[in-house]
Amino acid sequence: MKVMRSSTAKVVVVFVGEGLMTPFLRDYMTQNITGIQWLASEALVTASVFSGREYYPYMGGTIGFGIRKGHIPTLGDFLQSVNPKRYPDNVLVHELWESLYGCSPFPSSVTQMPSCSGQESLLEQHSAYMNTSSPSVAYNVYKAVYAIAHSLHNLILCQPGRGPFQNNSCAQSNNIHPWQLQHYLQEVNFQIGGEVVDFDAKGDSVPYYDIINWQRGTEGNIEFVNVGLFDGTKAVGQKLLIQEDRIMWAGHQSEASCTHCVFTFIRCQLLMFCRLRWS
Repeated sequence: MKVMRSSTAKVVVVFVGEGLMTPFLRDYMTQNITGIQWLASEALVTASVFSGREYYPYMGGTIGFGIRKGHIPTLGDFLQSVNPKRYPDNVLVHELWESLYGCSPFPSSVTQMPSCSGQESLLEQHSAYMNTSSPSVAYNVYKAVYAIAHSLHNLILCQPGRGPFQNNSCAQSNNIHPWQLQHYLQEVNFQIGGEVVDFDAKGDSVPYYDIINWQRGTEGNIEFVNVGLFDGTKAVGQKLLIQEDRIMWAGHQSEASCTHCVFTFIRCQLLMFCRLRWS
């Protein structure tokens, strides 16, 4: 912090999660250090714990990669249909009900909670559970499930004598080994939500990232605004798209001081991150 206070450098790259950033930021705010343009790592840039209005003077203008959000059709309808009566053997649903309602549809001496029907209605106060507006992590799980489904589909369609394994054999559909499924998983190629899902020789998927900018909301809090994207399917030189006119920089400035050098530095750092992660 002493260096950050005295240095003429005003762009700081931070690779840290919210857990380690919290105590640092507490002291940073106490010392009233401002004017730093933060370039945040993926783990930090969508950390909602820092969205309160008290953080904006110190963290406003932060920019970095975030896991790309995507739309999961009918997810909200499905969440509203979940209850312990419908899924009586699902331990996670039981735990969810105990957390939401403080009761158990299947009371026992272990839970020591009052009983309930297990068909209670999900109410507005359960917004954390029902919020599907930013399912970035869930969207990747969604794509992963489809990748497994496509792999199983291709595995089952294998014709004996034309298979990919020893002596052109196929996997047995009633006795599938993980390495057999992995073979098909590495060969999947499909589209979902307009995105290509496939894997390279190293097992990495095609990278998609939103570029997130921390801007001030109507109530003074921090909102995570999408100002660009990284699309690994594009040609070299076209993978990174940043909408410069939408960026709010540190100090609530629509233009960065020394705009060209700061923006060029940030663009280079983002591209370097992509090369290190995906090359």
